[in-house]
Amino acid sequence: MRPLLAALICIAFAGGCQTTGKTVAASAGAASDGAAAPTGTVTGVGEARNPAGNAAAMHVVRFNSDEFMGYSPERVLPILGAPDFVRRDGSAQIWQYRATNCILDLFLYTSGSETHVKHAELRPRVPGAEPLDSCYSRMRQERRAQPTG
Repeated sequence: MRPLLAALICIAFAGGCQTTGKTVAASAGAASDGAAAPTGTVTGVGEARNPAGNAAAMHVVRFNSDEFMGYSPERVLPILGAPDFVRRDGSAQIWQYRATNCILDLFLYTSGSETHVKHAELRPRVPGAEPLDSCYSRMRQERRAQPTG
């Protein structure tokens, strides 16, 4: 049901989108501690119309709220870089990553001497401007190109 909803949103907001229906696993690379790196599902590989009306290849990594679950800050930073905003409240931290049309919030909690992601939430910054999975894909790609720290 979710792919159908994403296709309808794509049609409504992007001026039309065709997908091949292929699903391919994507990986952000291996983590330095030997654990598996986060993975997403690449969908929507096909043709999309950009604002100029030209056909362009589009690769969408679907957001999974469990993707960063249990990650330490040291595992998050190489993937997303430094957060745009950090809020600290007792043993909790909220790391906020901002893109043009969406915001990713990672909720980290400290227990003893260890800090880990306990929840992640992706939300629109501009409602209806862009499908969230598309915005998340763009955020990941742009942040991967930026140096950390």
